[in-house]
Amino acid sequence: MKTFIKEIKVGLNFGSGIQPVGRLAIRDGIIYFQYDEEFLQTNLEISPVRLPLHRDVIELPKDPFEGLASVFNDSLPDGWGRIDEN
Repeated sequence: MKTFIKEIKVGLNFGSGIQPVGRLAIRDGIIYFQYDEEFLQTNLEISPVRLPLHRDVIELPKDPFEGLASVFNDSLPDGWGRIDEN
């Protein structure tokens, strides 16, 4: 059986274009994050506790935040944003 990996690229936009930060991937229900090599050079900490700046792939815990680091979960709709009005 093949295992498919879904991936999304993460970036920051401070008004002068999108700066690549890294990529999130999910495999077998587990979410992983890896920084973009150029972003590591900036020394900008987006989440020092959960996502320390290093080249390795980081496996994110399932709890809390549905398997995402809080810096990414905070950018998603909250409970009100997930209500289906239909």
